Amino acid sequence: MFDLGIDIGGTFIKYALVDEKNNIVERWKKETILFLDADSFYDYLCADLPTEKIRMIGVSAPGVIAPDYTILSKAAPNVQIMYQTNPAKEIEKRISRPVHVLNDAKSAGFCEMQIGNGKGAASSVYFVIGTGIGGCVCDERGVIQGADRIAGEFSNLACGFHKDGSLMHLHEIASMTALIDIYNRLSDTPKQYGMEITKLYLNKDPIASKAVDQWCRNICLGFETIITFFNPEVICVGGGISKEEWFIEKLRETMKDDRLQRVFDDLVTTRIEPCRYDNDANLLGAILFARKKGSEA
Repeated sequence: MFDLGIDIGGTFIKYALVDEKNNIVERWKKETILFLDADSFYDYLCADLPTEKIRMIGVSAPGVIAPDYTILSKAAPNVQIMYQTNPAKEIEKRISRPVHVLNDAKSAGFCEMQIGNGKGAASSVYFVIGTGIGGCVCDERGVIQGADRIAGEFSNLACGFHKDGSLMHLHEIASMTALIDIYNRLSDTPKQYGMEITKLYLNKDPIASKAVDQWCRNICLGFETIITFFNPEVICVGGGISKEEWFIEKLRETMKDDRLQRVFDDLVTTRIEPCRYDNDANLLGAILFARKKGSEA
């Protein structure tokens, strides 16, 4: 018997059977299709699962998730049908196995806390850079959810005001989308993908260098806010870019920049590390969370 991880994304739904030692023994995925009713979506989600091999199920899902696993916010268009539904109840109804659900970024963070580069830390933060910024805050007991289940939603950290008086949020200046926007404001030849810009940066292109420098300072602005209000032992950086050693080192160097004028510079010991797990973090984190909840039942 294995535990099943399900990672529900806006483009693909990923599945993995995992053994007791956290080894993925089988994996597959299917395209996320837009459905007009929740029953059809969950029928599709649960179709052809190897029920006879499954002990319990951990689900990584987008959005704010209530303690009873009801989805409280809308996400990507193909999964908005999940809004106000309860994935645990819907999957249990179809598969007859215990199901536990955790937000996708929190799943990745829980994975890193349990078996990754946050293991052993009494306090840790997970900062996942993508189209937006996913996040997770942990102490020695596990994931900190917050009173309204939005702790760690770093995309929405306020970092200033627009000219019209509306709030500016961290995802606008520190996400991969933000890097593309910064570069395209500086260049006459706009780029569509962040990897194009980082490649130019590594080739010492002056415009890309300026854009990446500003982007990394913006990310470190987020780090400074996190360190001031939570002061974790470690901030683990995730997302595809985190696999690049030069990027993690640049963030560390930027955090030491005298221009930041850090008030507690002589005191702060928070480390900046890459996440150990990448594409599997959501799946493994969901399973580890399900095992933890199952043991508490």
